Amino acid sequence: MSHLLLEQPAVLPFDRTLQDYLTSSEFLSGDFWKIVFSPCSQYLAIPKQDEDGRHWLLVLRSLNWHTSQISEKLPIQHQFHCSSPIRSLAFGRRQSRRSALEKALMIDGNLILYSSTSRDLMNRRRSSVSVNRRHDFTKNLFLAAGLQEGKINIWNIDTGELTLTLKDHQSAVCGLDITSCTMQLASCSDDTTIKLWNLLDDGNMYKTLQEWTHQIDAVKWSPDETLLCAVGPYGLVLLYNTITWEILFKLEGHLNNVVDCAFNSDSALLATASSDTRVLLWSTVTGEIVKEYPHKIPIPLRIYAGGENGSFIRSLAISKNDDYLITACEDNKVRWFPLTIDRTSKMIFERTEINAMCVAVTSNEQTTAISTSDGHVRLLSSLITIASRQVKTLKFLSRKIINNQLGTRRKQSYQLGIPQHLIDFLMYEEIKMQPTKREKIKRRAE
Repeated sequence: MSHLLLEQPAVLPFDRTLQDYLTSSEFLSGDFWKIVFSPCSQYLAIPKQDEDGRHWLLVLRSLNWHTSQISEKLPIQHQFHCSSPIRSLAFGRRQSRRSALEKALMIDGNLILYSSTSRDLMNRRRSSVSVNRRHDFTKNLFLAAGLQEGKINIWNIDTGELTLTLKDHQSAVCGLDITSCTMQLASCSDDTTIKLWNLLDDGNMYKTLQEWTHQIDAVKWSPDETLLCAVGPYGLVLLYNTITWEILFKLEGHLNNVVDCAFNSDSALLATASSDTRVLLWSTVTGEIVKEYPHKIPIPLRIYAGGENGSFIRSLAISKNDDYLITACEDNKVRWFPLTIDRTSKMIFERTEINAMCVAVTSNEQTTAISTSDGHVRLLSSLITIASRQVKTLKFLSRKIINNQLGTRRKQSYQLGIPQHLIDFLMYEEIKMQPTKREKIKRRAE
């Protein structure tokens, strides 16, 4: 098959030094809510609790996580103290120059307001033109941490300073995400709200989404920033249009709590991980399920998928070039699945990691980190397949550019004056799983 393995993930030499430090007597073992790599792939943020019960956020830096020249001293760039347990993390760095997407949307020197970087946010961004800003979020790398007590701390990684503390959530902040062009921070909490903050306006909170009676477990911006996904208990998956803040889709398909989500690189696909033992891949254009990734075979019946089943999925991540997705599961397995390689959703590779809690992949796709509830963070080389080694075709790259340019207007692809097979390609029809016989019969009846 096209996704045959060339190279399996292997433990990196750096891993031993990291394990010795994290499991030393200096720290207590305990649950990892989240670990995260920086956009530049050089930093890794890890929360820990010391023997005195104090909560710390360790920021490690390495220019090459794969180096074999390991010193005895761990390369800790910063060690930030937090007043309560750390529930969520997100790095942010503003793009310093206009992207190719922005240039493509320039007409007569004016930026057309269709994409993420161009959506009409100027009315709520006083700081974009203000000379009285206290903080500059346009240059450096920043790290946001959502705390159990409801605060959000934001540090400047280049200087080590605590830049902002945002206080509006009434309970634990269990999800964070920051856009790369417009530096918008989305946070979700056990207090049932989603809050949106403008870091270019000194962290001004400009919107609260409050439509639920239960907590929201994760929020994610799409790479083009035109979509925001929110997931939570009882199969909740909501997709917002970030220009109008209307709900585009309430995606129905999961049978249990949805705990994590991730977009692919052109924002046309959304993956959601659930305690029903499945990851579902959705089209953000039509709201349809493109693929289903089971973690328990056979897939549990509805009554078991909705309860304790031994295969709760805890975390997922998508590789930068959309070759595969990786999941951490309650059954002590970390699994790799094909994403845009072909129609198959069969597992490529799995690795046993006891009590795996969270997975993270560097933006350069070279390194994978896996955290466990007993205090370990495993560093692996990333999985390499034949497909990931191949140079991306012009057709593949064109789809990425077109989908990013269209943003929330992706449905207009159906109206383009191009052959139907190219429209199907834009809509990822070539990877859509084949319907079962029962589904075919049902469609004919309809």
